[in-house]
Amino acid sequence: MLYTTDEANSAAVASLVPQFKEKLGIDLKIDNQPYDALQQKVFSEFASSSSYYDIVVVDTPWAPALVQNLEPLTPYIQNKGLNTVGDANIGDYISKVFYDTAVYNAESPIKRYPNETEKPEPGAIKNMGFDVYGLPIQSNVAVMAYRSDLFNDPQQKANFRAKYGKDLKVPETWDEYAQAAEFFTQPDKGRYGTTVMAGVGDWATDDFKTLLASFGGDGTLVDEDLNLAFNSPEGVEALSYYAKLAQSGHVPPGSTSADWGTTAESFDNGLTAMTINYHDLKLADNVKGSIGYAPVPKAEAAGPHFGTWMLSVNKNSKNKEWAYQAISWLTAAEQQTAMTEKSLHPSRSSVYSSISKDHPLAAFYDTLGKSLEVGVGRARLTNYTEVSHEVAVAVNNAATGSSSPEQALKGAADKISALLNSAGY
Repeated sequence: MLYTTDEANSAAVASLVPQFKEKLGIDLKIDNQPYDALQQKVFSEFASSSSYYDIVVVDTPWAPALVQNLEPLTPYIQNKGLNTVGDANIGDYISKVFYDTAVYNAESPIKRYPNETEKPEPGAIKNMGFDVYGLPIQSNVAVMAYRSDLFNDPQQKANFRAKYGKDLKVPETWDEYAQAAEFFTQPDKGRYGTTVMAGVGDWATDDFKTLLASFGGDGTLVDEDLNLAFNSPEGVEALSYYAKLAQSGHVPPGSTSADWGTTAESFDNGLTAMTINYHDLKLADNVKGSIGYAPVPKAEAAGPHFGTWMLSVNKNSKNKEWAYQAISWLTAAEQQTAMTEKSLHPSRSSVYSSISKDHPLAAFYDTLGKSLEVGVGRARLTNYTEVSHEVAVAVNNAATGSSSPEQALKGAADKISALLNSAGY
């Protein structure tokens, strides 16, 4: 099985290998690769029609370009004889996660299933001209982490009321978020309010996507009719907010080159009171405090960026039935529940419902599950990586002040139009 190291939590999957052999009688060998190397290897394996890997993990931005190399799974899901060890109940997956991750029309990968809140059912998916091309295993979505010890501190509460004339609370709107960031910023004490991931990379695009959807825009960036959905009044409003926060002095120095890792590190080390990221966080030993989690704030709507890894069967595999049974077992509710001990992000609704209040990450999982139900995925494009790069450049230009939000989005729109044309859209 070709898998990735950290992004899809390989440690959680590896923890089940002994049970896997006991249950299926086969030694599962996992070839872990870091993200960039994995992407190159996945594409090169399929380009050479290799049958070496029976199972391949696929990130959502890659799926439109790879779907014709993946085995359609609906016949396997509907075959009772192949579902004696796993879980064929795809209706148990969080609907938006399942459709965004695994349901495609291979002849037109840009298309989306018409109703992504509908409970997944294999017959209905086929009748609509779609098929299932994998089973979701690790679901990532933007969530807010905050220092609950600071938000609950009586002196902080009193200071906030004295300054703003209202109670200190965990932000639910972007205005409240900016105000809390201002309040907690005390550079002389080595503390800033929050973070931005404004370095050029997919992280900056994801930050913008979340704000764009929140301010009433289409958070996918490019819709299935190939209309650019970000160079709009909502896009300008979202990027203006982001640029103002990045230049406010309420985020750590260097935030315009920050990514997922550096923002998590800033929070973990006590440098910030809040952050937005995709994983549970842990304060460093020298930071005395506690962490709370909440959905990212919203303006007009909720639309946190999300994306899920799926396990797919290689269309060239010589062991397709075995491979299906393997991924069906690995993604079943029982196995996903077991993997929460290693911080796996489940994709099945029943797993979130079963997590007890005693689970050490109960608060994180509660926020994660609720956020996934309203998440917004990426545009379905065979060259999404290039499109995302141009949006990230625009976000960075606005965050550094080298371009106005309007100029930055106009420049990205021109370049992305050319990219879509060059890809044959």
